[in-house]
Amino acid sequence: MIMGDAVWVVLPEFLLLFGALTAYTFGRVGKRRWSRYTGGIATLFAIATLGVLITAIPAVQEGKIPFVAMNPGGIRLALDPLALFLGIAGTTLLIISCLYSIRSLEEDTGTEKYYALLLLMAAGVLGIGLAQDLFNMYVFFELMAIASFPLVAYHTGTWEPVKAGTRYALMSAAGSITALFGLSILFVYAGTLEIDGIGPALSSVAPATVQSIVLMAGGLMAAGFGVKAAIVPLHTWLPDAHSVAPSGISAMLSGIVIEAGLIALVKALMPLSGLAPHLTFGLTLALFAAVTMCLGNLIALKQRDLKRMLACSSIAQMGYIMLAFAFGMGLSGRGTELGFIGGLYHILGHVFMKGGAFLCAGAFLYAIQTRNLDEMKGIGKALPLVGISYTLCILALNGMPPMTGFISEIFICRAGIEAGGLAILFVFLMLGNIVLSLGYYLPSINTIMFSKEKGQKVTEIKPVPPLMQATILVATLFTLILGIFPQIGLGIVSPAAAYLFHQFFPV
Repeated sequence: MIMGDAVWVVLPEFLLLFGALTAYTFGRVGKRRWSRYTGGIATLFAIATLGVLITAIPAVQEGKIPFVAMNPGGIRLALDPLALFLGIAGTTLLIISCLYSIRSLEEDTGTEKYYALLLLMAAGVLGIGLAQDLFNMYVFFELMAIASFPLVAYHTGTWEPVKAGTRYALMSAAGSITALFGLSILFVYAGTLEIDGIGPALSSVAPATVQSIVLMAGGLMAAGFGVKAAIVPLHTWLPDAHSVAPSGISAMLSGIVIEAGLIALVKALMPLSGLAPHLTFGLTLALFAAVTMCLGNLIALKQRDLKRMLACSSIAQMGYIMLAFAFGMGLSGRGTELGFIGGLYHILGHVFMKGGAFLCAGAFLYAIQTRNLDEMKGIGKALPLVGISYTLCILALNGMPPMTGFISEIFICRAGIEAGGLAILFVFLMLGNIVLSLGYYLPSINTIMFSKEKGQKVTEIKPVPPLMQATILVATLFTLILGIFPQIGLGIVSPAAAYLFHQFFPV
């Protein structure tokens, strides 16, 4: 085994995996008496994981990449800037979700399974970033996916979560099989799935064959990983799954899991870039981004279920992120690093903007037991902290200054303008979609905060526990901080963007 500063690479994964085992064992041994403490145990392991990742920031920013490798041809994990970014974003939202769930699920049974699966899902997210070969990235992708299935269907007492969880599992399984076919094609011809070894291995293959390999393998992997990333037309599972899952899980799914799926897709395409000059990944991704953002916003316009509206909004937000990555890859030639900066900054912001919005929706659901916007009239006045937080998170999602969504969307627009040509048309399309999203964002704010009427259920409101409100406040504050002081977020976003850009366009 060859190691380089292995503690920063192995320890975060170990903490999440061991934390899952500890939380489950503690909850099972103590049964109902100790189940309330499993959330605290999960939170402590998540905090420890984040602490380890934060200590690695200076070394990674200096260009040192901690790694663990098994030779020959074994597992190779590296805490490169992209992995560090994904790990910090994921574990930060994990901490918020764990703390929120302690009170929101306090009357539920089986919470030891909930927290164990939540930590396993986060371990999968981190592993996608750490893996330096496509097969092990696929393994971590599956860990993330499999852990998320039962979390969507956590409330098995009603049919809706079971139906949504089953549909999600079936579509995700189909996507996983499709991606595996793509990986198999690559392995047959390249003899390796190491990200930095696929290109050299295919250099001796006839150019016409390479183009066919890139087309088939790239298409299959994009379709397979695209299911998890909710790329239209592979998005149909998302509105049901995100709306019926426990709100802490909805925050994780929309805040980081679907983004991890997109990063898996991008990592799968990295070794194929440049092998077939006539195939342009950037333009293809931009076209799918355009359809995804338009359809996501149009579907959200007609929703009266608050969580379902937020879930449809996530589809549109993924369109913005995809468009940013498309600018980074280039629509018809060399891309721009600003595209990757905008996309990754939007992912970082989405962790708090959409995570916070889902937590607010969960607080409303906790208080009046409904997701129907028409029954939430005036609830923001009864729960002022939650109502104000919801308003700020929604405005941030729409790109209102001075919040984080404004910063990321500025970067995306600048990337499109720098790319020029066709990219400028896509920028105008994104701006049109931002305006379109006001058609459902503003009415929801008006209903919750400014309605002169008060819903019948709002008059019988149940108090929201302080811990739930505190986690919502934390997410909202990060949404503001990353907008007012973007240099804080750029500290981990810029190195990750530079890493991605150099993978697609080596010096």
